[in-house]
Amino acid sequence: MDKHKQAALCNNLNYRHKMSQYAQRSSVAFHTQLFFKSKGIINEEGFILFVKKNAIVVLIPKFGLEGTVFFENKDKPNPRLSFKEEIPTLTVEDTVFRVFDKVKVTISLDASNVQHQKIRMSLVEPVIPGVSVSPQSNCNSEPDAKKPKLES
Repeated sequence: MDKHKQAALCNNLNYRHKMSQYAQRSSVAFHTQLFFKSKGIINEEGFILFVKKNAIVVLIPKFGLEGTVFFENKDKPNPRLSFKEEIPTLTVEDTVFRVFDKVKVTISLDASNVQHQKIRMSLVEPVIPGVSVSPQSNCNSEPDAKKPKLES
């Protein structure tokens, strides 16, 4: 096998591997959306993984889900934000967020754009006036029990 055929074979294998990774990620995103669509709005505790200039990235261990909670919104007036990069902290109004702090978020499916539905997270606790949302009452925090298979 000459080097041109081998290079073409490697390029094809790399292309197929990349496409299979895209398919896997899309499948995970699709099934995650289906799961949260069936659950409705959920309140869940999580931990801050990263602190950014205008947001925090939260991990929800119960679902293995990462999501971003943004503090700047087009519809609402922006809160006072102070980001310190040396010690990664974000101060929103008078509340300080650090990595590994425990927070409570509302998880919902944003279906405002049907073709690009996405999981949306909003801060519930700690309560920050004008930023936090009230906890939703129709949340199903526990997963449904599996139904027994019917024997034929």
